[in-house]
Amino acid sequence: MKGLKIILAVLIGGLFLPLGVWSSDVRSHGQPVVVNSHHSFSETKDKLKGSIERRNLKTILEINHNELVEGPTAMAGIKGKNIVTLGFLGRRMGQEVLQAEPKAALEIPLRIAIRELEDGRVDIIYYQPSYLFKHYQNKDLEKLSGQLDTLIGSIVLEAAGWPKGGEKRH
Repeated sequence: MKGLKIILAVLIGGLFLPLGVWSSDVRSHGQPVVVNSHHSFSETKDKLKGSIERRNLKTILEINHNELVEGPTAMAGIKGKNIVTLGFLGRRMGQEVLQAEPKAALEIPLRIAIRELEDGRVDIIYYQPSYLFKHYQNKDLEKLSGQLDTLIGSIVLEAAGWPKGGEKRH
């Protein structure tokens, strides 16, 4: 019964995103959220960094996956043009997460990936903090994760170029 409630909550929450946001139907629990961007890869990355900074957060990590896989140890079969992961954090956010559950340090900084597909489309991919923090079974962290879900959702939709009305989440 609990599993059914979770699935229903995730499906209903996904209804508040504007039509066409989803790259594919990934609204089931445990799957990353994938949002189509209206911008090029580099514009999306710049807009994502700007959206993060406007919320007094700081990008503290940038991993260019292309650089990691193009050398002599390149992994075979990776399709796509560009993939970058950004890790971000705010002082207050980090303090609140760690005060609620010190073990949750494993989940921060929060991360968002940007992927350019072979056909030029750009997706922004992330896990909702509520999913990342769920297994800690901590009420304070659950409350905080709901706020972080809304925050990261608004960051991503803004960077992807979706209208303000589309920022409603769960």
